[in-house]
Amino acid sequence: MSETVCTQALALLAKRVFTLEEIQKQLEAGKLPCSLVEADDQGGSRKLQGKLPHGGPDIIIETVESPWPAKIEPEQDLGPFSYSGALERACKFNVNWAQATEEAAQHQAIVLVRMLQETNEPSSAADVLARLMALAKVSLSIGSLPDVAGYFCPGGEIFLPIEVLDEILQASKVAGFPPLDLFANLRLSWLDDRWIIFETIGNAQLGLPDFEVYADSKQHDLNEVAAWLRRWSWQHFQKENALKDRNVTVGPKEARFDVVYADDALLAPKRAVVRLIAQDEAKMPDGLPARLRIDRT
Repeated sequence: MSETVCTQALALLAKRVFTLEEIQKQLEAGKLPCSLVEADDQGGSRKLQGKLPHGGPDIIIETVESPWPAKIEPEQDLGPFSYSGALERACKFNVNWAQATEEAAQHQAIVLVRMLQETNEPSSAADVLARLMALAKVSLSIGSLPDVAGYFCPGGEIFLPIEVLDEILQASKVAGFPPLDLFANLRLSWLDDRWIIFETIGNAQLGLPDFEVYADSKQHDLNEVAAWLRRWSWQHFQKENALKDRNVTVGPKEARFDVVYADDALLAPKRAVVRLIAQDEAKMPDGLPARLRIDRT
């Protein structure tokens, strides 16, 4: 039996509590009609309900009169891909916004923009991406209200200034490439003074695996590795082109990587990943888990 559930969620972090009436006016000015929904019980909340363009699924918009929690409890309905510590990590791994931590600290409330779907409704990664893009446009429309601290994608652990949201959507349209930068973060960490782990976080929202690249920074251009992380993600939109487990794939400058499917990402949050370990000349750091050791003899 099918039921309607929240399948995707985006958020705006706000420096004050917005009323649903001012959000409603903002959306209607952007040609997205919506209506107030009153809960039946006395303790229930008021929400806005609308529908994505072109016959898309319903969306629910509501305000939360508190900051984004550091720890996500089971009873908190903040989206199916929200993990504890997400906002802190989003700020920590934000390389293009020096004020991210400061702006996040100023927010006092949340505007949740969520998509509702039937549990038995099949969706391809491309379909889900299109709907996420539509949700992002709804968030952008609300984000022009004053006192918005920034756009937050909890599932991708991304926190951005609202104007950058518009820039990425426009650049994506021109380039003809999906705006993955709005939904899946790229995170760079150092394992020692030369080996790195470069990973995605957020691909699960699209029904795709995240990726972990282990490589010697002396042998690879990190910007090229970042570009290949997006390329590998895009490749998995077509199942027939997905990387094969226990195989070898070619990356930037014809570098070779061992491919290992795993359900135990090295860094938080716990999630399934496609692990890509470079066949580099330099020895990997000591002290790493045994699962990262590849026997190439």
